Amino acid sequence: MNFLYKKMFRSIKQFKFQFITVLLLAVLSVTVYSGLEGIWNGIKYEYNKTVKSTNLADEWIMATYFTEDDISAIKNLDGVTDMSACIRISAISKNKDGRDSVLSLDTVGNEAISSVTVMKGVGYNRSFTNSIWLDTDYAAENSISVGDVIPISYAGNTAQATVAGIVISTERAHFVGTADYYLPDHEKFGYGYISDDLTGALGVQIPCNILKLKSHDSAVKENVNTILGERFIAYYDRDTLFDTYFVTNQADNLKKVSILFSSLFILLAVLSMYTTIKRLIDAQSFDITTLKSLGFPNRSLILHYSMYGLFVSVIGTAIGFLCSYPFSMLVQKNQKELISLPKWPIKHTYGSLIIILLIIVLSLLTSVFAAWKAMAGLPAESLQKKMTRGKHLLFERAGLLWKKLGFGMRWTLRDAGAHKVRILLGIISVCGSFMLLMVGFGTSDSISSFTDKSYDEEFIYSYKYTLNSANTPEDIASLGQQTNGQFIETVQSRVNLEGSDETYFKTVTVFTEGNYINLKTVDGERLCDSGAYITEGMAETLGVEKGDTVTLQPSFSGDTFTFKISGIIPSSMPQTLYISEGCWTSAGAAFCPTHLLAGDDLNPEVLRGDTRISQMITGLEQKNNLSNFKVKFSGIFNLMKFIAIILVVIVLYNLSILSFLERTRQYNTFRVLGFHYNEIRVLASFENLIILIFGSVAGLFLGFKFLELYCATFSNDTIKIYSDLTGKNLSLICCIVFFCTVITTFLLSLRIKKIDMVKALKE
Repeated sequence: MNFLYKKMFRSIKQFKFQFITVLLLAVLSVTVYSGLEGIWNGIKYEYNKTVKSTNLADEWIMATYFTEDDISAIKNLDGVTDMSACIRISAISKNKDGRDSVLSLDTVGNEAISSVTVMKGVGYNRSFTNSIWLDTDYAAENSISVGDVIPISYAGNTAQATVAGIVISTERAHFVGTADYYLPDHEKFGYGYISDDLTGALGVQIPCNILKLKSHDSAVKENVNTILGERFIAYYDRDTLFDTYFVTNQADNLKKVSILFSSLFILLAVLSMYTTIKRLIDAQSFDITTLKSLGFPNRSLILHYSMYGLFVSVIGTAIGFLCSYPFSMLVQKNQKELISLPKWPIKHTYGSLIIILLIIVLSLLTSVFAAWKAMAGLPAESLQKKMTRGKHLLFERAGLLWKKLGFGMRWTLRDAGAHKVRILLGIISVCGSFMLLMVGFGTSDSISSFTDKSYDEEFIYSYKYTLNSANTPEDIASLGQQTNGQFIETVQSRVNLEGSDETYFKTVTVFTEGNYINLKTVDGERLCDSGAYITEGMAETLGVEKGDTVTLQPSFSGDTFTFKISGIIPSSMPQTLYISEGCWTSAGAAFCPTHLLAGDDLNPEVLRGDTRISQMITGLEQKNNLSNFKVKFSGIFNLMKFIAIILVVIVLYNLSILSFLERTRQYNTFRVLGFHYNEIRVLASFENLIILIFGSVAGLFLGFKFLELYCATFSNDTIKIYSDLTGKNLSLICCIVFFCTVITTFLLSLRIKKIDMVKALKE
């Protein structure tokens, strides 16, 4: 057996490029899966650990205020075990550039519920005065340290607060600060917790406006509207509070992506191993016959050739697992822009071990299968097999059509029919490269497409003003005349579907007539007063179709209103129900504007400091926020492109070498018969042409499906990303794959120059 081991290493050296190809595919399979698993499982591990240590609330209720009776009624509902009553305000501070920034500030009720993780400074202490605990991202972005004194303004009152600690809150792990942004902007938006005395200094007069509940299968969701009536604002649980839901959703998305990509690489690795071992056995048929004649049993030879798959797969998976750590750190950098966690461990599950064992076992079984097929029979029969491989194709029965094909194409098709696995491997590699390239280019195009569509076509306002809740109808009317703007009201509403007992809490957007909302349904119809319209993402979540009936019980109202769904809107964000003011008020609901959309008719500086406005965001800022999403993930997209190019080059070149080695006898014969080198090159390139054509057709079809599936992983209750790929990038992808094919064909032609006529005569 020592002799066979030595022979194995000599054979690997002889067929080094083929085995390097298999090794690289094994490396990619484990690197991508384990690298992404280390991230998504690390996120879940750290988040769940922090959820437990901070005793994260299970439900949140927001109201204009809570009375003692409200609190008592909610506390007595089935399933509620504990409660924290707090005050939440939206205050103004100054960022590092001296401009206004928005801080969402909470008082601390029950310290045992939704506590914070202290990163620097000291934890919350009720004996502290004029103190604030700021979130770590806002503090870092604005160069704020423990002990600094910062100004806080609310409702015309200003107080100076000392930073007692830098913290992270589990219930705000993905804190954006405004529904108008998708990505966090830590320079402009932050959160914190204040000492009780600061509420008096800031003139806060409400006793409590948010309840954080610990519960299990509670009846809160079904009864909260009835208890609070017109004072109800919003209800969330862990699955609907976006700041918490985003974390688990993002981890699940990364898990799906890891499975998608690693499955492709594993398939290619197994097929490459099969073709490599098969070619190795064919090339060593005389050696095998000699060994069998000398008394080596078939089981020893099968074991010998199975060791090739075992050796290469073990080395490849080991290298892949080591490479997964730097890959994890690369992806981790992007995730830190989206999620705030105390620590970022890289944690693996048994999934990585299963993937590693799967690759090793499949490679081993593939090698055994390839060897077993070649070992059957007596030594003399092994020699006969080598000479009888030709097969007629079903296509040859086409008669006239077959005869119209040139000699080279007919010879290539017959040879391809005899080596189906090799051709299949080539088609899958080209198809896989198309899929990866289309994801790499297409995801970026998809984000750009919905960004441009959202803020250049659907919403064309220049400024979005958040109105002060204390405004009178006269204030609102005068502001509308001054800006010539369009009012909207965004309100959370309890939603019930006809024929279903399920209760949902979703956002409803009521809009007045104006020029700044240009939404259309999937049928191309503009929104009108005929009923409610729902965005496609929300419709899929709720299972709603055009013509269905929904019943709404909006915040600040104890009444219910029924609307017919008049159309589905293919809009990316926000995911909401749209109802015109006319339709809304005709149903008996009150219209109370919360925002004003305006153009450039009025210089926004005129309204700066206006008490009627609490916040201003420009359309350009919203567009740039979404564009940053593409920028922050550009590294991953570029990595996909690089892997795709490497994939198609190494696999196609490996197949070209295999094809050349298997056809050496034929090429030598052609050369002796008088074929020129250029003619032989054309014959050799036909196979790559067939692979390119079929792989491209399959790749284009599956690539769009793969891109659609990949974009769906980024979609959630807030946003729906539609897959898109520009014609320019699609052409570029085709050129890249074609150019890679040309490169492999050129490299093959260099080998054809080395054809030896003398060798052909000897054989």
